[in-house]
Amino acid sequence: MEKNNTLFDNFDTAKNKMKPSSTNLIFYNDAFSKTKFMSKIMESFEDPIIYLDFDLLLSGYLQSNSTVKPAKTEIIKPDSKNLKELLPSILTKISLQKTILIIDSLNGLYNFLDDSNPARFVNSLIMLMATNAKFSESILFVNCFGHKKDESWFLPTGRLILEFENINRFEINENNAKLGIKEI
Repeated sequence: MEKNNTLFDNFDTAKNKMKPSSTNLIFYNDAFSKTKFMSKIMESFEDPIIYLDFDLLLSGYLQSNSTVKPAKTEIIKPDSKNLKELLPSILTKISLQKTILIIDSLNGLYNFLDDSNPARFVNSLIMLMATNAKFSESILFVNCFGHKKDESWFLPTGRLILEFENINRFEINENNAKLGIKEI
């Protein structure tokens, strides 16, 4: 990606928590800040990256030539028709080779599922990906636009975001071109 001019506060501290076989839930309140953070993630890891672009923001930047895709990154734009066809190959890749898998975003995944209750599928999918990632010591990132209320995190739709044990949770906020990363 092009050089990110944003200053990152606590990035190295947060990256030290993003160890092999970890699952990292990234909460954000600004999609552009999230994209800057994901760009920094992609720049900072040497492993191959699979980027599941459910909200298509990064794909838009790539298509408009605003950013350059790192050579080691595979951008996948799933939709409601091809997701189930793509899953076996993604699960195989992350279980056999150390990979950085980015799910961008949980909101986008929920929005395009036709099911009247997509939570069971989404939660099962995240757990399946996290389990497969452990075989090869891959790292999983799940981005989520949300807000905190009474010690719980919610999607803008009001849906509770289930938080599993052994997941790193980070919140990113940008202020005056400085992006802060806070473990929560």
